Order: sequence, then C-alpha cells, then structure tokens
Amino acid sequence: MIKISNFKIYLIFLAAIISRALSIYYFGDNKIDNEWGIMLNNLENYKILSIRSVDGVSVPNLFMPPLYPAFLYSIKILIKNANFFVNTVLIIQLILSAISIIFIFKILLEIFSRNLSLIGSIVYAFFPLNIYAASQTSSVVLQVFLINIFLYCFIKIFKKDKLKNYFLFSIVSALLILLRGEFFVFVLITLSYLFLKNKNIVKILLTTIFILLIISPYLYRNYEIFGEITVTKSIGFNLLKGNNPNSLVEGVPLFNQESVIVPEIKDKILALNNQTSLNNYDLLIDKIFLKQAIQFIINDPTTYAILYGKKFISFLLIDLNSTHDNYYSVFHVIPKLLVGIFSLIGLIFSTKLKLNILNYMSLFYISNIGLFSLFFILPRYSLFLLPIQIILSLEGFKYLRRKFIY
Repeated sequence: MIKISNFKIYLIFLAAIISRALSIYYFGDNKIDNEWGIMLNNLENYKILSIRSVDGVSVPNLFMPPLYPAFLYSIKILIKNANFFVNTVLIIQLILSAISIIFIFKILLEIFSRNLSLIGSIVYAFFPLNIYAASQTSSVVLQVFLINIFLYCFIKIFKKDKLKNYFLFSIVSALLILLRGEFFVFVLITLSYLFLKNKNIVKILLTTIFILLIISPYLYRNYEIFGEITVTKSIGFNLLKGNNPNSLVEGVPLFNQESVIVPEIKDKILALNNQTSLNNYDLLIDKIFLKQAIQFIINDPTTYAILYGKKFISFLLIDLNSTHDNYYSVFHVIPKLLVGIFSLIGLIFSTKLKLNILNYMSLFYISNIGLFSLFFILPRYSLFLLPIQIILSLEGFKYLRRKFIY
C-alpha cells in the first residue's frame, strides 16, 4: 500500500507530465530551429559539426558546444521521418523534465523537511517557464536535467566522501562541459569547495582526470583543427553581443539578413571571408569579436559597468526592458519575481562564512549570475538556476516564518 506522503510526490509527478504533454500539444516546435537545425543538417548531410558557412562552404565548428547536436543526431539516425523525429525529441525532453522533478525532490529532502521539499517540488514542477521549455527544441531541458544530477551528486559527496559518488559526478560534469563550454568554471569551483570540506586530494585529482578523459576526444578534435585545447571559443561573440553601443540586457544580434549590426567589425569580417583557409574560421572570427568588445569596454567603462549591473539585477529579478515576446505575461513575470525575491532573502540571510551546503548553493548562484552578466541575459537562462533559486527561496521562506510568525 502506497503511503500518503509518497502518494503526494507521485501525484505531482503525474500532473507535471500531463502539463508538459499539454504544452507540447499546444506550443510544441514542429521543426529544429535556429542554430540547432543548422548543425543537425550539416551533421546529417555533410557529416561535419558546423554552424557557420562561408560562400556556401560549411566550416568546422568551435562556436557551439557539441552535446545537444550530438543528442539530436543520435535520434535522427534512428528516426528518419521529420515529424516523428521532432515529436520523439520532445517526448524525450518531457521524460527528462519529469525525471528532473524526482531529483529536485531528492535534493530538497537532503536539506529541508518533507513538507517543505514537497512545496519546493511543486514550485519547480509547475513553474511556467519550466513547463514551456519541454515543448521547445532547445538544450535547456537537458542542461537543467544534468544540473539537477550534478547538485545531487555534490550533496552526496559533501555528506559522504565516497568514490562512487565522485564517479557519477565526473560523468555529469563532463556532459555539462560538453553542453555548456563555460561550465568548467563551476566544476572547478565545486571541486575546490569539496576539497576544502573533505581534504581528499586523491579523489579530487581522480575526478579531474576522469572528466578530462571523457571530454578528451572533443578536445583532441579541436586541437587537430584549430590548434587550441578547448571545448568552445565563443567568448568574443558573447562579449560583443552583450557589450556594444546597441546592447540591451539581452544583448543584440551581431548580424541580420542584410548587414553586420556592429559596423566596426564589418571590414574585418569581409577580409576574413576572403582568406584561403577556412578551417579555423570560427577561431579567427571570435578573436575579431573579442578585440572589438574589449575596445568598446575600454573606451566607455562606466556605461558597460552600469549595463553589467542591469544584467545582474535582471537575472535576480526581471528585465525591465525586454524585447522578447510574452516576456511580461503574468505567467512569466509573477513566478519569476516571487522566486527571485524569496531566493534573494534566502541568499542574504543564510550565507555565512563556513562550509555547508547552503553556502555552496549561494556561491554557485552568485558565480553563475556574475559570469553570465559579463555577456547577456536571455529569459531561458533563469531555468539553469531554478533548482538553486528554489533551495534559496525555501530558506528565505523559513527565515520569514521564524521572523514574523513564530
């Protein structure tokens, strides 16, 4: 016989699946759009991982991380029919999104009471942007799924310094690096935190080596083509998109169909397009972007410092000048504001100068926001940190309850 306490989480899980199925039915993509569609097409037809082309020739990719296109391509190999393929991708994402709820519940149980954990799981399961994300062909669902496992592994290692916990942590860390190139920064932060807690240098080194072994084939591929040991090279593009005279919090496209939006780089790009060797195109164009972005910031540091602050606040709360469709819908703004405010309260009143799980969550939260604010903030980025926000929000709720009720 199912216990009532277990029945509640099963009910949440079932309702979450239904909500995501409805989202897919009404809002689901019917094709692979934007950069993912380009990369999938190049993999399928030309067997090359490529996002850009010059004069109709696809050039090797160093701009986008490889895991999500590989995920799409592995499904495409098995399913040739276009409509069935997209539906299969969305169904798999629905399953990953649903499993994420179980991991969130497990994470919360490690920190809070069962009742608070159920409340946090409900907020996570029915957060409107989280439901909507399952209906879109984007890497965000896969990333949130992996981040939940990453955080769960961290907690297990923090509490019990066992090698098997490091093993799963290594696999998930490597996959996240292949999904978001910059995630290696947060892996380093996490390993440093675990070392300070457990003082186990051998396990930390073994974990680092195992992560490097998993990502090494792609590192070798990039070294062979570009002469660089890296997963991606997009810092220049991202920095310029978020730091140029036209930039908003969400950045600005560097190109449209007719021209280059940032005219200062137009001639350099045209010269690059005329070079004889195109294999290192992604590397060279990113250097052009990076140099120009740095020049803009040096020439007007005050403007870009203020813009950085706006990005930081928009990530914590909301963007007051968003141009994205439906951004100011009550179904988006109200949940985002509530979670943002409560997580900020939790952040302020739970952070102390000692090594514990909540302080790590605060560090992870602030370091993510701090890094992304250097570049630009898109609405979907909120989902990356939703698990952390819920943890800090519950802590904020506990603080307010102690302060004003008891």
